[in-house]
Amino acid sequence: MKYHLFVLMLALFVAGGHQLSHAKGTGDLKLLSAGALAFGDDNVLFVGDSKGAAVHAFQLGENDITRQVDVDYGIGANFEGRALIPHVDKKLAAFLNTQAEHISINDLIVHPSSGQIFMSVSRGRGPNAQPVIVKVNQNHFELLELDAIPHTSLAVENPPNEKAKLQFGQLQRTLTITDISYWKGEIFVAGISNEEFSSTLRRAKYPFTERFANTRVEIWHAVHAQFENRAPIMSQLIREIDGKDYLIASYTCTPLVRIPLEDIKPNAKIRGAMIGELGYGSTPLDMITFNHAFDKQDYLLVTHNQRNGTRIALKDIAKAELMPVNSPSNYGPAGIKQVSVPVTGMMQTAKLNDSWAIVLRKHPEELARLDLRSMPLPLYFDRPEHIVEMNWPLYKREKKAKH
Repeated sequence: MKYHLFVLMLALFVAGGHQLSHAKGTGDLKLLSAGALAFGDDNVLFVGDSKGAAVHAFQLGENDITRQVDVDYGIGANFEGRALIPHVDKKLAAFLNTQAEHISINDLIVHPSSGQIFMSVSRGRGPNAQPVIVKVNQNHFELLELDAIPHTSLAVENPPNEKAKLQFGQLQRTLTITDISYWKGEIFVAGISNEEFSSTLRRAKYPFTERFANTRVEIWHAVHAQFENRAPIMSQLIREIDGKDYLIASYTCTPLVRIPLEDIKPNAKIRGAMIGELGYGSTPLDMITFNHAFDKQDYLLVTHNQRNGTRIALKDIAKAELMPVNSPSNYGPAGIKQVSVPVTGMMQTAKLNDSWAIVLRKHPEELARLDLRSMPLPLYFDRPEHIVEMNWPLYKREKKAKH
């Protein structure tokens, strides 16, 4: 059966213009870059390779994943997180035998059942940077040996030219894949193409048997007061709300957009529904959802590079009204009801469970310091960083006496 599946995939690869490739851990895969990460069913790790214009799917085995037990994430009831790896950039650089200024942590994800953290990392700068996947095991680093892992790959059609640049010098090729979401046996890949209508959503079933189905996406951008189709979705996730599946997307500067999955069709040009403006002059970094222990409601949390996080009730997304088009600029926050969450310095965020998130964060008092730490949910508030009434020893004694 496995042999016939291999023959079928090989035939599709040849017929499809080198869109599909298949290997079994023989070391023939050359990963050119490692960016967006996502986990699928059965321990499949998806890795976005913008430079190589492909998504790679690695079938992790039992030896590739270590269940994390007895890790001290902090005291959630007191809103106390922990620095799991202080100065993570320096320690990771030492692990990779280089300097901190020569590495970039591109994405961070938590394996859902084991709690193990995986990071996509670039060792070096510029076109010759070496991509690696690093695991965190009991707060220590391990290298994921990709050559030994069975994998398949799916090429991205019409990627940006390798030399094309944005106005201020960033290579467009780095935005080929900006985020990956796995949902009910499919992957949804955000990014740009080399076409004039460049903002693109790519959709494919997994295991890979067909090319990506490409959909061009246009949105109303309230800050710019115009329709736009060039800049890509920067962060996305998919959730079922009121019995219907939606892709929830956030763009730079900072529209929040709702797209029914049923609209993401091959060769279609669609208009995403802008339902919120999260605040101009910022780039969304990550999205997670969690169930609030206080009110038992599900919430969306969006983190940004230049402002606090944003929390939105998930149930409000499906019914939120569209922001008015052909109207003056609206710099936000505006549209859907949203709550500012008091965190800054976020670089990466991943959900561990409904009580904890794992974050890569600049230290609030030492700006040159980067920590891998836990962050208590649902308030996304780390009390040790603040001077509040609860910090006094008297408060702790009084609280203990009451119980």
